[in-house]
Amino acid sequence: MSPLGIGSIVFVCVFGSAMLGCYLRTLLADHHLTDDSMRVVTMSTGLLTTLVAMVLGLLISSAKTSFDRITDEVMQTASKVVLLDRALVSYGPETTETRELLHRAIASAIDMIFAEKGSRLATLTAPERLAGMEQFQAKLRDLAPRNDAQRAFQSRALAFSDELV
Repeated sequence: MSPLGIGSIVFVCVFGSAMLGCYLRTLLADHHLTDDSMRVVTMSTGLLTTLVAMVLGLLISSAKTSFDRITDEVMQTASKVVLLDRALVSYGPETTETRELLHRAIASAIDMIFAEKGSRLATLTAPERLAGMEQFQAKLRDLAPRNDAQRAFQSRALAFSDELV
């Protein structure tokens, strides 16, 4: 439903309730309209308003906390991908194909996250989703380091890829 439609329905409900309240007030006996009765209604309304404000505040706080946590996870994942790519670049030119596999796996993961409902990528099972990263890790393990520096970069890249998976 459109926002205008929702707003119209809310307006009609609130306006109708106000009109119903005005009509019901004329039906009330005089002893229900004293100052004491009005104060009780006012205090009850204030209490309910305060409770609703507290619940909405907690709801908004919870949503913000969740959003911040997800944002932090995305930032950490992105930094790990960059560090993994930099480790592969530092390893040497023989990691070109491995880096291309990484780029495809990450692009596939991004497509899955932002895929529209009903598309092929959104319906993949967990093993199908991990296939690209597993293929990347296998290629990474198959590298044959020629010196200690390459061994260090390979182990660093494997550690980052394990964290990403």
